[in-house]
Amino acid sequence: MESKIPHRALAAILAMTGVVAGEPTQTPVVDLEARKASVVNLEAQIFQREKRLTELGQDIVTLDSRIEKRVDELVKMLADMRDSQDSKTRVSKLKQEAIEGLKRGIELYVNKRKEMRERVKAGDEAALGDLGKFDQRIFRRVDQIVELSKSFPAHEDVEKYESDGGSYWNGYYDENTRISENWKQNRRDNVQAGQTRDDTIKAIRESLDRLEQRRRSLKDLLANRNPSQSARTLYVQELGQIDAYTERLNTQLVEVNSASGSATRAPGLDEVIDIEQLLDDARRDLRQDVSSLFRLYEEFDRGRSRLNATKENLIARKAWLEKNAPAGEGK
Repeated sequence: MESKIPHRALAAILAMTGVVAGEPTQTPVVDLEARKASVVNLEAQIFQREKRLTELGQDIVTLDSRIEKRVDELVKMLADMRDSQDSKTRVSKLKQEAIEGLKRGIELYVNKRKEMRERVKAGDEAALGDLGKFDQRIFRRVDQIVELSKSFPAHEDVEKYESDGGSYWNGYYDENTRISENWKQNRRDNVQAGQTRDDTIKAIRESLDRLEQRRRSLKDLLANRNPSQSARTLYVQELGQIDAYTERLNTQLVEVNSASGSATRAPGLDEVIDIEQLLDDARRDLRQDVSSLFRLYEEFDRGRSRLNATKENLIARKAWLEKNAPAGEGK
């Protein structure tokens, strides 16, 4: 059947599409040499990005080690101290402030872990290895909180009254007594220790309850929800982590309950004031270092994602050349 489109109109349509009437359609010429050069350029780019990621990784490890060393030093310093009659409750309050700071640190790692966990579920295998690193830091902060909680003085029986001498009057001996300063300090210690230990025990038990709920949820997801392979790998790993963490928390619960008070040194008021200043400076430094650590990690993570995409692009280009290069011609 002949076309009903006028000859001139057909010629115009062909011209608009780049086809000349009466001539065969030609396949665009592919510049193989340009394709080969692009592979070389991508390989050079990948080498450069891998070097940069290695440097960033080393910076992260160095900064992370410095943070952990400093936090360990501060926790050990505080755990060795107890209040004196001069300091009243100032040492206890420093320990409680340190515990709150460690809890805030846990929240930072937990929030970042949640973000990475969602990416693992979506198939980001590189993020799976990072979850274990965040878990290590969370576990370590919990250990440090427990260490500080255990360091508070245990209950002691101290005589409430002490003699201040006496005198005879009309054949009777009248003894002057007063409330012992040791008893007052012991009472202050008991109040601070009891409050901190109760808070720590409550937090551990709540964590154990959440872990058990999470365990049941993961088992249900694995058994009944047909998760993707990446999600399944994540859930199996997390079940193992839950088992390890549950065992660890149960051990810590026993330790806190049976703690006898590990602190031995009772500094005077002047030294405690100096320590307060030292801790203020340390907190500022640590806030800056932790902020830098997370910034470096985010830069590393973005760079890693870009690098993986570039590697996939390189694989695709090499595969195209393998398929399309003329026979006998090198890649």
